[in-house]
Amino acid sequence: MAHQKFLAPAKVNLCLHVNGKRADGYHELTMVMQSVSLYDELEFAVIDEPVVRFHCEADLGASKSNLVVRAARAMLAYDDQSRGVDVVLHKHIPVAAGLGGGSSDAATTILALNQLLDLQLEENVLHKEALSLGADVPFFLYQPLAWASGVGDQFTSIKIEPSFWIVLVNPGVAVSTAKVYGWLNCEDYSSRSMVPRISSQKELVELLYNDLERAAMTISPTIAQIKSIFVELEADGTLMSGSGATVFGLFFDKDRAQQAASVFVEEYGYWSQVVAPLSER
Repeated sequence: MAHQKFLAPAKVNLCLHVNGKRADGYHELTMVMQSVSLYDELEFAVIDEPVVRFHCEADLGASKSNLVVRAARAMLAYDDQSRGVDVVLHKHIPVAAGLGGGSSDAATTILALNQLLDLQLEENVLHKEALSLGADVPFFLYQPLAWASGVGDQFTSIKIEPSFWIVLVNPGVAVSTAKVYGWLNCEDYSSRSMVPRISSQKELVELLYNDLERAAMTISPTIAQIKSIFVELEADGTLMSGSGATVFGLFFDKDRAQQAASVFVEEYGYWSQVVAPLSER
């Protein structure tokens, strides 16, 4: 049984504005989502038995493993040959970290099985199945960089002109997205409706903003401490990604980025990695 390997990239939110709460309980968002060069690896093999076999050595929790399995089952429902799939997930993206690892794994499963099963599903069908799994999942189907609106499922392609590097720091503390949103009130909401133009380093730094930071830092003060360390290390900008607890520092110099990552690993014992923004999926 030969497996084929597919890569699932992480993402950071260069900005995240919560515009308000919808009648259905979800929050209306506007944000810039950027895929980065940190990947989970998924291996797929089509099998003759109509089942999904899922393997992962990392402790994902039921929700994360279910997301890949649910994506696989959704795609197998379109297959008229009653086949199944064997999936092996190698985790490199920290779990429950605001980096979209679970959503990316699900989107990659959709793309992989559409290809391996030769389903030839149209983009709107793939988008529908992705959205049924989570608001972040459609982004990972095709978009390396986008201005997202709605619940994070409507995309406008944008361009960031200056080159930059990102230092990811994860303290190993899982922060519940539901709990973070539960702490929000109307005072935490901001509004940004215009698609940003990012043609200079100054505009990129000024873009960095996250309405979820205050709530997340209340739940996990470590987030604020990491941001303070980035300031001491003279990062060009720093922000929490998504609902946390990963914090990133933005650097326009790669050597300074690598030095900062070394400080977080060697002096503080945190997981840290230097990544680059992706320009294509």
